[in-house]
Amino acid sequence: MNLQRFVNIAYVIVGLVTWVISSRFLGWFFDLVLSNFDRPLIGTNFSRSDLAGLVIGTAVGVALKMNQRVNTWALEVANELRKVTWPTWAETKLSTVVVIITSIIVSIVLGLFDALWGVVTAWLYSIG
Repeated sequence: MNLQRFVNIAYVIVGLVTWVISSRFLGWFFDLVLSNFDRPLIGTNFSRSDLAGLVIGTAVGVALKMNQRVNTWALEVANELRKVTWPTWAETKLSTVVVIITSIIVSIVLGLFDALWGVVTAWLYSIG
């Protein structure tokens, strides 16, 4: 699979995320400002705010694709990601176990320090 295909998929994903976010924002905005404006267009699940969000998301995806600087940068990022040595599933599981055990040990140590500090400050306040 060539890098341009990955970059194009990323543009589509960015456009879809932009569509979802902008349609939700526009739905909220239309309800706030023009309460009767955001009517359903197709069924009950596709309203004017969804259509406007779709137009915005498509425009963002196409604008990113057409921008030569963004396209060059995205291809460079994809090329660098191809060079990354990703961990195996076994290495990932082992690293996760190490992180969990380390977190438990650190939380116990901090809990003991907190309890000790509570005893010391209670003792200091009782003699003062």
